[in-house]
Amino acid sequence: MDMEKERLMALLRNPQKFQKKAERKQQADKVKQDRAEKAAAKAASEKMMLVVGSVVAVMVVVSLIFVLSAQKRVHNLSASLDPAVLKGLMVDKTFNPNNTVRYVQISEGADRNVSNVVEYGSTLPVISRYNYKALPPKSLKVIGAAPYALSINVSSNISDPDLLHYLFNQQEVIDEFLKRPDVAPLLSDPKALTAVATDIAKTEAFFNDETVQKVLADPKLLHALASSRLFSYMLISKAVKYYRDNPALASQLIHASPVLTSLKNNPNVRKEVSENAYLKKIAVELLK
Repeated sequence: MDMEKERLMALLRNPQKFQKKAERKQQADKVKQDRAEKAAAKAASEKMMLVVGSVVAVMVVVSLIFVLSAQKRVHNLSASLDPAVLKGLMVDKTFNPNNTVRYVQISEGADRNVSNVVEYGSTLPVISRYNYKALPPKSLKVIGAAPYALSINVSSNISDPDLLHYLFNQQEVIDEFLKRPDVAPLLSDPKALTAVATDIAKTEAFFNDETVQKVLADPKLLHALASSRLFSYMLISKAVKYYRDNPALASQLIHASPVLTSLKNNPNVRKEVSENAYLKKIAVELLK
């Protein structure tokens, strides 16, 4: 009440002076409010910059981790070849699909054809050191079933015999490959196999293929494939078993073909034939 009375008295004594004083006070209050708002805005801006800076810093650190990890993986490829790292690739050295049978009969399913591969997708999967554990059975089936898929996988891993040995030992790959319409008839019928073996154009085209030539020239790579389960299954198929039981006929077939004769003279091939569990008993006849 006293303060209000004093204001009224001041207004009555000098209205003009009172009005100017009130205006100055209003301006001062406005300046103070503007400063407070600017300070608050600046604080909010600094806080936002701090948050953005933190996010950017985290992204940079994460990116560096990925880059360094990738560089380490690329530059330290020898570490990925360490036997301890590759324990998952190890399989039994010798394999017999079934010691109690004389041969396996390969039969072609009525609903089986190459076009069935389309259902798996248009991109052929390729195994590598970095995906072999995560490669799903579906992809392994595609590698076995699709034309050229095995060749592509071999050419893509031509310097990695251990990985290819692992791939050629996968049952999904084996089962699908043996059912292929261009493979099953050859392994189930000795006459069909003979027809292909005596076809100079076909045998030359196959054995002159760049990937096949690289396999034949590399003893480790050749052994990796020749000692695989897939190769064992082919050796105990009906058609191949027929020639294993008749090595003299097999020898005649080899000598009648310049391509097979050249193959027989390859030292790497001779070593594999001489040491193979299924062929070593007839190696002298085949290699003479």
